Amino acid sequence: MSLRQDLLSALKSYETTWCLPTASYQPRDTSFDKNAVVLFRDFVQDNAKCFDRSNMPGHITGSALVLNQDLSKVLLTHHKKLGMWLQLGGHADGHHIAHEVAMTEALEESGLRGLEFLNYERDIFGTTAGYPPIPFDLDRHLIPVNHRDAEHYHYDVRYLLISTTPDAPIVSDESHDVGWFTFEQARTLTSEASMLRQFSKVEWIKKSLEL
Repeated sequence: MSLRQDLLSALKSYETTWCLPTASYQPRDTSFDKNAVVLFRDFVQDNAKCFDRSNMPGHITGSALVLNQDLSKVLLTHHKKLGMWLQLGGHADGHHIAHEVAMTEALEESGLRGLEFLNYERDIFGTTAGYPPIPFDLDRHLIPVNHRDAEHYHYDVRYLLISTTPDAPIVSDESHDVGWFTFEQARTLTSEASMLRQFSKVEWIKKSLEL
């Protein structure tokens, strides 16, 4: 359980931050976030190898929604295998610290070097900001059967990153394309509920931070 404790602590921080009883703090109904915390916590507690890709029927992944400095644009990648516009991210492959997985994947898939975690929670929720960063979103989604794996779930732990440099992103081997989009543009690229939820959360954070 010791290797899983970091993630369980992150889930607790997420619960404290996004599942507050005060509705005025929330961009929407908190029921999804509450259910997601329970779902993830039960999975982690019941699966000693939850970080391993070989763990079926699912495993932990880490993702990053990368934003520009004024939170007006989002970096998306057109995933080769799934054929969808998504945030950056990938498998933990045994690594048990989810935010490090998210950062590593973001760096590798974007080619950007000036990436930092956005610590939004202090200014909005009055909770402790800093290190380790608090997850921004949780999402369990089904991965269809492929030539290597049976159908399984990804338990995706998501973080917010800020690009602090004007570097142009690169297209990695895992994507068809990568680019910056306004949220209005991003909504024309995807109808996935989990993507739209992230966009709405960011816009609410931006408004709350008065950016």
